[in-house]
Order: sequence, then C-alpha cells, then structure tokens
Amino acid sequence: MIKYLYFTLFFTLCLFTAFSQNDKRKIYFDKSGKSCPEGMAYYYRQQTDTSAYYRSFYSSNDKLYFEGAITAASNDDENKNEYKGNCHWYFKNGNLKYLKSYNDKGVEVGISKYYYESGKIWKEIELENGKIKNSTYSEYNEDGARNVIFEDHFNNNYNEWDLYMSNKSLSGIGNGVFEIEALTKEGTSRYINIPVNSKSYAVEATLTIKDLKEGSKVGLLYGFKDWQNYHYFAISKKGVFIGSVYEGINSTDVDAMFSNNINAIEDNNLKVICNGEKNYFSINGEIQYTCNLNRLYGNNFGFIASGKSKTKIDEFIVKGMDAGKASRTETSPSDVNIKATGSGLLLSASGYFITNHHVVEHSSTFLVEINENSTKKTYSAVLVTQDKENDLAILKINDGAFEKLTPLKYSFKLSGQLDVGATAFTIGYPMALNGMGKEAKFTDGKISAKTGYDGAINSFQTTIPVQPGNSGGPVFNTDGQLIGLINASIRNADNVSYAIKLNYIKNLIELLPDNLDLPTDNVNSALTLEEKIKVLTNYVVLVKVK
Repeated sequence: MIKYLYFTLFFTLCLFTAFSQNDKRKIYFDKSGKSCPEGMAYYYRQQTDTSAYYRSFYSSNDKLYFEGAITAASNDDENKNEYKGNCHWYFKNGNLKYLKSYNDKGVEVGISKYYYESGKIWKEIELENGKIKNSTYSEYNEDGARNVIFEDHFNNNYNEWDLYMSNKSLSGIGNGVFEIEALTKEGTSRYINIPVNSKSYAVEATLTIKDLKEGSKVGLLYGFKDWQNYHYFAISKKGVFIGSVYEGINSTDVDAMFSNNINAIEDNNLKVICNGEKNYFSINGEIQYTCNLNRLYGNNFGFIASGKSKTKIDEFIVKGMDAGKASRTETSPSDVNIKATGSGLLLSASGYFITNHHVVEHSSTFLVEINENSTKKTYSAVLVTQDKENDLAILKINDGAFEKLTPLKYSFKLSGQLDVGATAFTIGYPMALNGMGKEAKFTDGKISAKTGYDGAINSFQTTIPVQPGNSGGPVFNTDGQLIGLINASIRNADNVSYAIKLNYIKNLIELLPDNLDLPTDNVNSALTLEEKIKVLTNYVVLVKVK
C-alpha cells in the first residue's frame, strides 16, 4: 500500500507521514500534566496511526480530552510538549474547552478560543509570535456580553511605555516589574493609550509602596486626555487620595483618608470599577469609596508618583465592559465545536460531494457549507464511501432542509492524460476558521510531474500554492475541467503540492449505491478565467468536521 505525506487541514499545520513506527502505548498524567501511575491518572495519552497525531482521554470515562499534532511529545511533563497546527482540548461532557493554533516552530499563533463548559465562548485571544496582539483580548459572559481586556504583566516593553531617565524621574521594565521613581517634588507619570469604548470599565494595578517616603503617594492615572483633564486614585502608606481635573479645575473627592486595608510592606491591588452609573474604588478587594459616574476624558491610562516617591508595578489591567455581543472573530452557531475543516467538490445536484479521506477519518459527524443563489447554507452530511489508500472520501448531504440543486455546470476531463507544464488551478477554503475567512480562495500553478510524492502513481505534482484547509479542493485545467483533487504538500519546499488523479476519483464514484448524473457541461471552456472561477466556486464546498 502506498503511503502518503498528507497535507494537513485546518487542525494541523504539518505533514503527516505513515513511514514512522508509532508508539500506541498509553501514557498517564495527572491534572497538571505530570506523568503518574495509572491509578492516579486524570487522563492518558495515546498516539494514533498517523505520525505525530495524538489523542488523550479522561481516565474516568474514556472521553476525549485532547487531540492534535505534537511534534515533540514529553512522556514526563505535558507542559514541555511542542504542538503544531490546531489542537483541541475538551471538557468531560464532550464540549470544546480550548482551541489553540501553533506554527511550525511550536509557537502559539492565530486566534485561540476558550469555552465555558456549557459550550459558549469564554475568551478569544489573538496572538502574534506567541504574544497577545496589542495586549488586548475579548472575554464573554455566559449571556454573550463582551468585555475587551488589556493586560500588561511587564515581561517586556511590548506596549511601548515611555522608559527613560532624567534629572526629574526614571522608569524601567525588568523581571516582570515596571518601576517608576520621581526624583523631585514635582512627581512624575507614565501612561499609554488604551481605547475604551464603553461607559462601563475597570482599571486595576498591583503595586508596592514599601519604598515610599512619608508624605508621598503613588497610584492610578486613568481617563487621561491632558493635564487639564484626567482622573486619579492614589495611596500613601496610610491614606487614600481620589480626585479629578476637568478643564483645569481640580476636584478632590478623598484627601488622605485613612485606610487599614493598605499594606505598607507587601503588594497592594488598586481597582476602579464603573458600572455605567457609579464608580467604586477598592484596595485589596475592599471598597474604600463610591461616587457617581466618572466620565473618561481620554483613553490614556497609567500611573502617577507624586513627590519624591518610588513604586513597582507587576500587573496592570484595563477592561471595557459590555462592549457589545458581536466580535469579528465570534464563532457562528454552525462552527461551535468544529475540530477541522477541508475543501470539497459537489459531484451531483442531489448533494454528493468528494473530499480527502484524511479530512474526515477522525470523525463521524460532518457539516458542509455550500453556495446557493449567492447565499451560504450549512447542512448535515454523512459519509457514503471512502478509499483510504487513495485518500478519497465521498459524502452526501443528509438534511431535511436541503433541496436538490440545479444541474452542475462543469465537466470532468475525458482523458486522464496530464501534460507537464500545463496550467492548473484550485479553489478551496484554506484556514477557513483560523484567520483566512470563509470566502473561497483561488490559486494556480503548473503541473510539474505526472507522479506524486515518492513516485506515487495515483497522484501528480503541481506548483499550486496550497495551505491547511485546501485538502479535498478540486484541481481544474484551463478549460475549467476537473483533473484531480488536492491532498498534500511539502511544507519545507516552495509551492510543491500533490493531487489525486481523476481516474481514481472516477473509480470511487463507481462504487456508490446510486447512479449519479455527473456534470458534463463544457460551457466553461469558452469563458474567461474570471468567469470560470465565478461558476466553479458555486460547486466548491467547505467541509466541517466535528
């Protein structure tokens, strides 16, 4: 049996080969991910038949705990694993817990999603090179209300704080701490711009005052527009200071009010919460003062140090609360708990479509999204027949809402002959739920060899650029005729992809229980390339695997 280097779909970003010897033994871990005896295990991990692809299961009920590609799997500590592609973690009730994506170097990238046990979205975090983009992410209540959260733990100066030393002040970031010191009685400040588009907000920081001199104070600067318009919440070693300046007029709400909640030696958490009607000021979890709503004059937030004072901050959080229930990355109902995606091609008006076997091999529940009259519709589908050896699978829409389509306007190439150097193109859905969106993508190239990976005779090589999620996408010639189906690529080579030949597709179609009215419309040959793409895109489908 010919072995393939399979092109990964949405949930992996690496190539799978069947050449390696797989270790299927169970390895047991406790809840923290450390190895342990079977009797004490929270879950166990097991490698699948596909190289580098693993599944883990809860020890208590054998339900799925994790699935995804692990390029370097530790048998001692799962926290040392190196992951690739889209990896999924699950609750014991089967609902998705985390969805995280990793690049070829094992760095978390793209949009990571966290869920409540109920299945509703909890957090969406966009990452660039392992860092939270703009230090800001979305968090949802279970009713769908969205909070936009900015966090800085000062592991670097990713947020571009004003760090400098002068004869009046100094500031610096190191070892997870932001340090500010005023060298004159005038004091100093540091702030950055954090847009908050909500009447409800929260600002908090954890800081120490053990080096604070008598009579000096440090604290939060928020809603800062300029030195004529801002709010502050500060503490000394014993007292609380709350006030604002509006159009240059100072308004003091609290001046040196004694508080036994201030810790003069350890860290202090200062927090301002506005619920849209009132403001609440707390120190270490205890409310010190309440007042009517403080409108934010500007979108700058940071810290003040008055007098010759010094403080260290190790956490800073700004929240815009109730920022709406919509998010540009919000998961549609049909995409909840989707583990993988691929591409496919409609074969008949009755709803049969073809994709790769490796797209569907790890599940029995499928959805397909198709274009009907310029409208995207999603239907349930079932697996009808498959050919693992040639990486093909045919499914059929099995949904009461589905109505038979109009005849398909494309055709199969009559002869299976391939010409090296001929132009070919594909239409598919690369990384559809992981950043590239659910609009069909066109890419083209040349047929570069009549055989596939390692000389495989059931496939051919092309220079068509493909990405995770293109698996199962059709390959057409310049006449708009089907000649193959994308199934693999080599990630470390430029534009090397493979497609299953048309003859093998026809062979699998012949095994179907129904006689299909296969498309035979050759009208596309007379159209321009742009017109061909518009027609053919209607028959390329997004395959979703649950």
